[in-house]
Amino acid sequence: MNRGRPSNYLLPTVENRDKDLKVMNEGKVGRPYQYSNVEIFAAFAIKCIFKLGYREASGIVEDYELQYGVDNTPNFRTIQWRIEKLRKDIISISIHEESKDMVDIEVIIDSTGIKSRNDGEYRSTKYGKVKNWEKMHVLVDKKTRKILNIIITDSGTGDAKEFIPLLKPIEHVKTAAGDGAYDSEDNFKHCDEKGIISLVPVRINSSGLSPHRKLRVEEQLGVIRRRGRNRNIIPPEEMRIKNQEKWKSESGYHMRSIVEGVFSVFKNTFGEYTFSKTKEMKEKELMLKALVYNTYIV
Repeated sequence: MNRGRPSNYLLPTVENRDKDLKVMNEGKVGRPYQYSNVEIFAAFAIKCIFKLGYREASGIVEDYELQYGVDNTPNFRTIQWRIEKLRKDIISISIHEESKDMVDIEVIIDSTGIKSRNDGEYRSTKYGKVKNWEKMHVLVDKKTRKILNIIITDSGTGDAKEFIPLLKPIEHVKTAAGDGAYDSEDNFKHCDEKGIISLVPVRINSSGLSPHRKLRVEEQLGVIRRRGRNRNIIPPEEMRIKNQEKWKSESGYHMRSIVEGVFSVFKNTFGEYTFSKTKEMKEKELMLKALVYNTYIV
């Protein structure tokens, strides 16, 4: 219900408008800002959540703010222009702020595909169009369900490469969980160096030859190391599978299912596609949607 109330987005904007503009215009060279960043962000949130165009979103903002005596509201061109001018690093910093005062953070890492356009299944099937999509890699906090970091790549990028970039900006991470796609010596090494407990299942046929993976192989699969030519005693496949299932239950690995719920809420709220055309704007759009999700949805 709160998600459907325009006041949920616009009331804080109206109450803090003068204060925000005073901070933004302090020391600014040239024409001062007329609309605060929070006001533009609220308009973008309304556009995304109600799945409107910039014109319709500006109409809702104008109608609501007029009721509170605000007669100077941004039009749809201004909203779009201000969104295009936002820097990606500024958006990233705003997302990272969620973890600023948190300690012993337990996180889940995963990725999902977001379609680049909404052609519909009929057109794709009838005309044989190739579906283009972006891959959204996220780091989610177990306790709050908020997105603490997000990286957008093309569909061909492997998940394992984004494990370390997702973790690096976040301090005080205690546990990091991910599926088997993140089984990598480099990822395990990073976790060991930072003192992070990694809940990532190794491949069933792993023999544990890599320095940092061998500890996980022993713990999860029951592989026994010994000296000599045949150093490892490897249990049968059935036993390895059974050992790993037991490890998943006892280690807390199944908290990874939380991220699937986050993806479900994200796609149900914003749709399974992006409305932007260029690669840079697609990245910025998904990052802003993650910020909207943290601010208004969770």
